[in-house]
Amino acid sequence: MENLNSTVRHRTSTAQHDSLLASTQSDRARLIYSAAFRRLQQKAQVFSLESNSSVRSRLTHSIEVSHIGRYIVARVLEKIAESEMPDETKKYWDINSLSLSNIVETACLMHDIGNPPFGHFGEAAVSEWAESVAQKDWFESLFKDEGIRKSLTLDLTHFDGNPQGFRIITKLQGDDGFYGLNLTYTQLAAFLKYTYSSAEKTKNENAPFSKKIGYFSTEEEVIKSAWKSLGMPEHSRHPLGFLMEASDDISYCISDIEDGIEKKIINMDHFKEKVVHGLTEVAEKYNNPKICKTLIDKLEGTKGNTIGIFLSFKTELSNFLVDSVAEKFVTNYESIVNFREKEELVCKDTLSYDLLKVLKVYTGNYLFTSEEAECMELSGFKIILGILEEFECILKLKKEHFLHLLNNNFDGIKQETLHRQRRLFNRLPEKHLNAYKAAILSSSIPDFELKCDRDSANLNNEFEKRIRELNNEIEWKLRLHLIIDFVSGMTDQFSMEFFQMVKGINVSK
Repeated sequence: MENLNSTVRHRTSTAQHDSLLASTQSDRARLIYSAAFRRLQQKAQVFSLESNSSVRSRLTHSIEVSHIGRYIVARVLEKIAESEMPDETKKYWDINSLSLSNIVETACLMHDIGNPPFGHFGEAAVSEWAESVAQKDWFESLFKDEGIRKSLTLDLTHFDGNPQGFRIITKLQGDDGFYGLNLTYTQLAAFLKYTYSSAEKTKNENAPFSKKIGYFSTEEEVIKSAWKSLGMPEHSRHPLGFLMEASDDISYCISDIEDGIEKKIINMDHFKEKVVHGLTEVAEKYNNPKICKTLIDKLEGTKGNTIGIFLSFKTELSNFLVDSVAEKFVTNYESIVNFREKEELVCKDTLSYDLLKVLKVYTGNYLFTSEEAECMELSGFKIILGILEEFECILKLKKEHFLHLLNNNFDGIKQETLHRQRRLFNRLPEKHLNAYKAAILSSSIPDFELKCDRDSANLNNEFEKRIRELNNEIEWKLRLHLIIDFVSGMTDQFSMEFFQMVKGINVSK
């Protein structure tokens, strides 16, 4: 386990941290002070554009997940101390307990950082749009070969918040465009739930941790460097990544129901009736475990309970699940740290899974299908799709014409009639443009500036030379990610306002 928790980063840190603890605390600080983390406060967990501040945002959800993560690590520590594991293992966990807790906490805090506006429907909008682009005439005019067209859009037909989150922390956050937050390799590896890129996933459909993609092709070099540095096999999951995933599994089901109760979409009596029925079935399947009776008793308690019926139920269930996850992690410890474990800690045909499934079935039937949730998702889908369709005019451009926008070449813009494209291009954030440019240069912006002696004329000339020499397919793929970086990074509110502006629905003064 010791070799898997390292202070090494993709770029040597100027902070010169001399311990694992200092490095993990720095990683957490880099995240919580980032703009991408702050934007989570205006991204929905379930209910977008929600005015009721008691209802969770992605930010409050992530904080709750991080609490569960630290709670699990604490129980793991207790169980390891009480176990018959080698003294060396016990000593390592005891000495590094705070560092390991920090790693899991930070992974939990950023697990949703790549989610686009409107959650899963936002993800679906990006994927559907990417599928449609591959079939459009203008795309065929740029790239005649169908295989090339499919490969260029493959990252985004598999679009998901997980790989976009990895792209944010490794490229987009930070001014250099190349290293992002420059987190430790350990923290990057612990972030990944899924361990394949889009191209790799299509060849490994039944491999462990390949349900979705975990990183885009644009970040493949970073994660492979991390795996190599940590001595991990490629496409393996970091042991602490199991704990992050379990923390999210425990947290979101319970929280979604609590938000539904807060918004009066879920009636408590109806919830009790359906969940008691589900728990009774689970009890029969597992020969009446004590936890099922305890949970039923909590739900059937009186309103006079000190902490309330739902809170009592939630606390009991969370405590049981945390203990179960910690127990399984310790029991399967050797398999996990040696990369032989192929299943999640909360997996099918286990009591923990089936207890959570009772809640998932309920939310699927009665919360996510509520009129408010579905209408907002339909609107969100059209908002994201509509914005992406507007930006197609930039993707239609040949590389040489896009260069006019990059250089703010007035004569070229006028000659090619790029006036609308210029105004859309000017909406793109500098950080995202830096990531695009850094990818073109294969270098961070500051490093490239030093090579050119910070001479702006030399910088522009060298960049133009590099982009003209670059393969057209590679440049277009980076341009595609540039647009997605902007749109997926929007908050729910900003995406709605931007959609209204660009469609002429609401004219900004």
